[in-house]
Amino acid sequence: MSRAHAKVPATPPAKLNLDASEHLKTYEGVLWRVFATKGAHPQAWDELRHFGPVETMRFDPHPEPQQHHAKYGVMYTAAGSTTALGEVFQRRRLINRHARGNTLAAWQPTRELKLLDLTSNWPVVNGTTASIQMGPKRYTQTWANAIQDQLGAAIDGLYHMSSTDFGPMVTLFTRADDSFPLLPLVHTRLDSSSANIYLAQAARKLGYRIKK
Repeated sequence: MSRAHAKVPATPPAKLNLDASEHLKTYEGVLWRVFATKGAHPQAWDELRHFGPVETMRFDPHPEPQQHHAKYGVMYTAAGSTTALGEVFQRRRLINRHARGNTLAAWQPTRELKLLDLTSNWPVVNGTTASIQMGPKRYTQTWANAIQDQLGAAIDGLYHMSSTDFGPMVTLFTRADDSFPLLPLVHTRLDSSSANIYLAQAARKLGYRIKK
């Protein structure tokens, strides 16, 4: 095992420790996400994904095998639109505003969210490091599964930093399913002119290109 991989052990401890006063973060802000409305797996703006685990997604909590898991849901969101766009389009650094009916949404949760704070000392107390936010996905998914199984009744998801712009991210788990409002604050297809301001801001801050 390489030194980099050793920072995120392949197997979490059998019992995860949680000190609510140190390791839980209350989140009451707006959340943003980019999602597909067309293609093989279209989604609604307020729909957790129960299919998984998907190998490219860092904190999918679903157990193997890859299939629909009714008790395991996930949604990757960010505290800002630039971070949300940066995460989705990081591989090619190209914002494709026309593919898959890509849509940007923002909403205010209807209640405060209780999140496991991966920027706290929780990782090191439990035998890993802050690298869990950036580590190999096959390992971080195993940790996400253990977190959901052991702590899922007490948390709505994870609070962590983006690997693109180090902006705050909130990965929602199953318990957060009742926190969505009736309507979002923002809901715009990326190929709509109403998305221009968000795309331009992300492109400028991240150095991404926009596919016209």
